[in-house]
Amino acid sequence: MLDLSQMDRRSLMQRAFLLIGATAIPADALLAAKAAKGKRFLDAPRLKLLTAFADTIVPATDTPGAVAAAVPEKLNEMLATWASPESQKAIVEALDRIDAAAIAATKKGFAALSPAERDAVLRPHDKAALAKVAPPANSPKANPFAPVNWVVDGGYLKIKELVVALYYSSEIAMTQELIYEHVPGTWEPSTKATETTRPWASAGPF
Repeated sequence: MLDLSQMDRRSLMQRAFLLIGATAIPADALLAAKAAKGKRFLDAPRLKLLTAFADTIVPATDTPGAVAAAVPEKLNEMLATWASPESQKAIVEALDRIDAAAIAATKKGFAALSPAERDAVLRPHDKAALAKVAPPANSPKANPFAPVNWVVDGGYLKIKELVVALYYSSEIAMTQELIYEHVPGTWEPSTKATETTRPWASAGPF
C-alpha cells in the first residue's frame, strides 16, 4: 500500500504511477484546468474536503505539496468543464465516502482532522477502495499504453490519479520536485544516482 505520510516523494511518484498508469489521463484533461480558470463545480465544503485529501496524498515535505501547487482548485475547474457527468458523480461520491469513513472513525469530517488523523483514516480506506476486482463482462482489455484498473471504488481511483497527475504536471513539481530541462544538455554516458538524486520530468541527461 502507498504510504501516505512516511514515503519519500520519489517513491510516492513511482508507486502512484504504477498504480494508476502514467498514460491513463488524456492530455486534454491536464490542459482543461488552465482553459477553465475561474470555473467551479464543487461547493465550498466539498472543495475543503478535496483540499484535505490532496494534502494527505501529496503533503508538503522538503518541497511544496499538492495544495501549494493549487491542485484542488485545478481539479475543481476540470470537473466544471472537462469531466463527464458520470465522472463528476463518481468523484463526488468518492469524496463523500472518504468523509463518511472519517465520521465513522472519529465523529468528525475528514477536513476537520489533523494531518495525522487524516492519514490514519485514509490508510484503511485507500486499501479497501483500491482492492482489485474482476473486470465486468465485455470490458476493454488493458494494454501498456492504456491501462485499465478495476477496483472496488473507481471514483476514488480516479480522484487519486488526478491529484497525483496534476501535481506532477505543475510548475512547482517540475521546478522544485523534479529535474526539468526543456532541451537536455550534453550527453552523459553515466550518471551516478544517490539517495538525493531527483527524478527527471523530461528525457533526462541524454
